[in-house]
Amino acid sequence: MKLGNNCYRRGFTLIELMTAMAITGMLVTVIMQLTNQSIDLWRAVSEDVSTSTRSRAALQTLSRDFESFQMRGYDNKYQWLFAKADESMDNVPKGLKIPRSAQCVFFACAPDRNPSVSSSTSLRKNYRAARAHNRETQGDVNAIGYRLMYRDQIQNLPGTEGNEKGVYPLFSLYRQVVSPRSTFEELLGKDNLESAYVRFEEDDEKNFLCENILEFNITFSIRYASSQADAEEGRVDYEVVTVPIVASSRRTNKVAVYGDRIVAGGTTYENARIDSAMLSITVLTEEGAAMVEQIRQGRRRAPKKIADFFAKYTRSYSRLVAVPQPL
Repeated sequence: MKLGNNCYRRGFTLIELMTAMAITGMLVTVIMQLTNQSIDLWRAVSEDVSTSTRSRAALQTLSRDFESFQMRGYDNKYQWLFAKADESMDNVPKGLKIPRSAQCVFFACAPDRNPSVSSSTSLRKNYRAARAHNRETQGDVNAIGYRLMYRDQIQNLPGTEGNEKGVYPLFSLYRQVVSPRSTFEELLGKDNLESAYVRFEEDDEKNFLCENILEFNITFSIRYASSQADAEEGRVDYEVVTVPIVASSRRTNKVAVYGDRIVAGGTTYENARIDSAMLSITVLTEEGAAMVEQIRQGRRRAPKKIADFFAKYTRSYSRLVAVPQPL
């Protein structure tokens, strides 16, 4: 465009426009990639925070209970603990097999065995009056039962219910604390704790502890007197054996602790004691939980390789707990 005798206003050439567009496109691409990476990183951090929070809550409760384990030893044949592979975990979505699911019942001094007392004078008086008439709260020892379930804890319905009821089941860990009085009258002093606890199992589903727990396993370290013991010299040699409730080779072990022995995996260890328990849980991420729900509703196929599913959508946590020795 001519503005005067020799003055011209120059515009952008086609090459300049194409160069600017190319640079802008590259910047937009880089920004989008950085944004996607930031979103992925945020999701990963959120999943880690969520799973670690759940694992911490579950493991702290488990550890606290095992650290207060109660039993009488040496002079009785009563059963004080049993742990086994839970065969009831078969109502899971088709094609999604849970390899490690344990059920465990034992005696402990649960810190939450009795109702809390309010600082309010009126409520405190009411509590004392209620406690005088509620003999269930008298006592220090409770039977505590742990197990995994796949159910909707809000509506209290199993995962096998149809979608028309609005069921949203989750893999969750349940913890039942039997009252001290019921423990004393119906569970303590039994030579078969597993059979005695059956009548309480129906209440397990009412005692939700933590959601998105996909696996629960316990590995016991059992110390027992070896055959090298010499009673005349007063020398006792001990050996230690490690027994997982659910082994990786799909071989299951049942552990039963009695006052004078421990039966583990079909082997009896006389005068044996549990030194420690390795508590292991596998937590399902939110993305993994959504995928499980899609599989349950038939909107997605179950993964062909369950190991790949676990590697991508779960986090595993463990804690070693020293178990108190019998009195």
